[in-house]
Amino acid sequence: MGSLERADVVIAGAGIAGLSLALALSQQGMKIIILEASIQPSTPSLASDLAGWDSRVSALTPSSSAWLGERGVWQDMEHHRVGPYTDMRVWDGSGTGRIAFSAESLDVPLLGHIVENRVTVQALLKGVQQQTNIRVFWEEGLKAADFSQPDSVSVETQKGRHLTAALLVGADGARSRTRDLAGLAVRTWSYHQHAIVATVRLAEEHQKTCYQAFLNTGPLALLPLSDPRLCSIVWSLDDQQWEPLQSLDDEAFIAQLNRALASNMPAVEAVGRRGVFPLRQCHAVDYVHQGIALVGDAAHSIHPLAGQGINLGLKDVAVLVEEIGQAWQQGMALGSERTLRRYQRRRKTDNLLMMSAMEAFKRGFGSTNPAIRVARNMGLSWTDAAIPLKNWLARQALT
Repeated sequence: MGSLERADVVIAGAGIAGLSLALALSQQGMKIIILEASIQPSTPSLASDLAGWDSRVSALTPSSSAWLGERGVWQDMEHHRVGPYTDMRVWDGSGTGRIAFSAESLDVPLLGHIVENRVTVQALLKGVQQQTNIRVFWEEGLKAADFSQPDSVSVETQKGRHLTAALLVGADGARSRTRDLAGLAVRTWSYHQHAIVATVRLAEEHQKTCYQAFLNTGPLALLPLSDPRLCSIVWSLDDQQWEPLQSLDDEAFIAQLNRALASNMPAVEAVGRRGVFPLRQCHAVDYVHQGIALVGDAAHSIHPLAGQGINLGLKDVAVLVEEIGQAWQQGMALGSERTLRRYQRRRKTDNLLMMSAMEAFKRGFGSTNPAIRVARNMGLSWTDAAIPLKNWLARQALT
């Protein structure tokens, strides 16, 4: 066995959740090691044509961008490309119900930003590389972990490196190796849908507006990018429908896309490379145990229809930083179950509420029952007319 390397916290996963957690903890003086099984991402070229945009994007709330700003990251992201949006239009694709939200009606400058995931990752990685108390081991994922000691966790990497830390954090996604090694149970179910993602060019400017259509086959979202005529699409489709659509050539795909949008927004005139991924929901029964905590998709993953996955993950990170930061300042064990349970109590209810809401939306708008169709159309129209309620709902989405 080689020499034992020590850290205060070992983080499995160098995605948005893992990097943001490492950066925030290091800024409090903790020594951090990040383990990542994949290769180090190269700096993106950020070309302006359709092929130069990442089809995986997130809708960051003002609260998320403010938190990233406090870490010194948001400023770098703004120097690259982030797409602010000020309006949102939602409609039922099989009825007349619709609702609209605007920053102006809420007396706020914007509702959020659409950001390519790689832009966020690169800005976080730049911040991490500027910290002398963070080490990242690329192409070296987690192999084994021993939680038998009361105040420390022993870790072995895929390359045979041995580490010890007060706390191991799983930020390694929905199929978390960390979660499995710790024996933390998870409830998983498939939506029986796939999402087609791509960057599209519109015939007219998007006016910084998010568009969301709830179709019988699944939700279709168009998210405005920083280029005034480009949007990112996320089209969720039932298992029996996504493959024929994905196999179409660009011209036929665009025709189907415009037909689905039904003239509720500017027409799509070009599409970039399309990607597809399966949709499923998972939720860990427990986020924590002695010496271990889960954040982001390792703890919970939800349907992408509201674009809230990254925001929920950053909320996890912010609360975990608060709880173990307080333990650090008081000289207490970072991995104590008492400390970590406070994190779980603060986050699990919020995550469950969001997951339940997404499930209700998915089921309600996916139903072909005539009575449910009438009810949801009336509900959308009534909420749109009930200004105080509509504004309250919108403000909840800003946090």
